[in-house]
Amino acid sequence: MSKYDDIINIPRWNPKTHRRMSEYDRAAQFAPFAALTGYDAMVSEKARLTDTKEELDEEQTLALNDALSMIVERINEHPKVSVTWFKRDTRKKGGAYQEKEGTVREVDLTNRLVIFREGDRIPMDDIASITLFGN
Repeated sequence: MSKYDDIINIPRWNPKTHRRMSEYDRAAQFAPFAALTGYDAMVSEKARLTDTKEELDEEQTLALNDALSMIVERINEHPKVSVTWFKRDTRKKGGAYQEKEGTVREVDLTNRLVIFREGDRIPMDDIASITLFGN
């Protein structure tokens, strides 16, 4: 005879006034509990990939300077351009290349910025390529 023989065959108790909660609903009661708060966010951030900025060769630098000079010459015509640039990541080393298409409002040579009509400001030092449209 074992220690629990007297209760092992007793039928499971079932409530009479309401139905039994499903296992899924019972598990959901404990789902909000996170023993390691912020762990999932940290793992996701660590797994997020970033690119490294590629240095331009001499030919690419000359082409970029020519395109910027042309934009400065035509600034009163509000030139439409497509710019590929490297946006630095604020949380970790590296960043990602992005493309912006729009109308240039101003070229700020003092702060080395290309400013678009929409308000976007792109640092000249991060520009990889520029394509002018029209004229």
